[in-house]
Amino acid sequence: MNLCLYEDPEVLTFGPHVQLRPVFSLRCGIFSLIEKLVRAFPESPLVLAVRPELEELTRILYPTAHVGDPPAEETLFVNGRLCMTDDEVLHFLAAAKQEASYMASGVLFAAKVAGPRVAHVAKWLRQGDPEKAFEELRFPAEVNGFLARSAADLIRWSPRQIVQDFRYAFLAGAVQGRIDEGARVLQPEAIHVARGARVMPGAVLNAEGGPILVDENAVIEPLAYIEGPAAIGAGSRVKAGAQIREGTSIGPVCKIGGEVEASVFQGYANKQHDGFVGHSYIGEWVNLGAGTITSDLKNNYSNVRHFRSADEWIEGRGEDSGQRLLGLTVGDFTKTGIGATFPTGAVVGVGCNLYGTALQPVYAPSFVWGEPGGLVEHRVDAMIETAVRAMERRKVELRVEVDSRLREIFDASRPERERYLSASRGTTSGARG
Repeated sequence: MNLCLYEDPEVLTFGPHVQLRPVFSLRCGIFSLIEKLVRAFPESPLVLAVRPELEELTRILYPTAHVGDPPAEETLFVNGRLCMTDDEVLHFLAAAKQEASYMASGVLFAAKVAGPRVAHVAKWLRQGDPEKAFEELRFPAEVNGFLARSAADLIRWSPRQIVQDFRYAFLAGAVQGRIDEGARVLQPEAIHVARGARVMPGAVLNAEGGPILVDENAVIEPLAYIEGPAAIGAGSRVKAGAQIREGTSIGPVCKIGGEVEASVFQGYANKQHDGFVGHSYIGEWVNLGAGTITSDLKNNYSNVRHFRSADEWIEGRGEDSGQRLLGLTVGDFTKTGIGATFPTGAVVGVGCNLYGTALQPVYAPSFVWGEPGGLVEHRVDAMIETAVRAMERRKVELRVEVDSRLREIFDASRPERERYLSASRGTTSGARG
């Protein structure tokens, strides 16, 4: 049976986080959404049905998968926004002996389809209509699954997912790496230190509130404090004196300092210095300058609104996130200067460079540059040159496909950016980069 992950029109609500990757590549807990499903169905050939503009990047990310329509064979179709948070979901998907479909909170999210019907399903999925694709499968079962609708959902569910992922994939109490003398471990039976990882003297791992993973070749420097549930990704480094609070998931090859709480770092990001980042979602190749601070709670304790487009920001009609705690969500390749501060629920696009000590805007589209009150367009060539230099420091090459996709995003976002800059009186200074 093939396993086919597909994207539906709702992926656009994830804003900058799905500009350079399919929605199922987003991290929630220890793993990305696709990694959870692949672990659940390890023997199933993987098929990925994504937006046309992401097909080439998806082939790079998942070279062993088939990208495009699945072959005419029995296939389990699963919405890529599914966050595996309940054993019931896995039980239903694995136990189906014949064609069946499944709903969560009234939304159809998965179906097992026989070979002759696969082409029909694939056609409607390409047209962005999952309901039409599966309409012939009667009486869908309602299960306790969760379909994420934004990065805010992934932030909220990540602490629970860390616990779930740890239970399924890691041996509790195992120290395959090195915990130096002088390091302090609270509740060691809930900690996993993987091969090549090191916990240095004076560091504290406190797993009383949930498990802690220190993945392969990660380093926890002296006097760093990590509070579970938490995951430190492979090759990442937690800097001396850092405070990693509960619910934080740090992806691979990150450098993290200061205070971080209940946040998700997709991977390859820097926050080396002091400054608070709370209930935030940080994309890849992001650099948060020294003293960058996010607000994640309003003074009146009301739910946080966030903006998904320049038009929403211009018209003041942000969406209620349903959460009282929500910080910054920021797209790939964005950088902040020293002392940058962000209001509650701020959203920043791809390829931005924001600096200055005044409070940053609550919304910034992709490819803007400058300080509050003087934002201009960030030249795409300059942004990519900086990205190449940053990636070389990690011995990673910027692929031509990524370069091309960044330029596509720049061109596609120009009308929104022009409206935004005009409304914020930023167009008079000209483009910079």
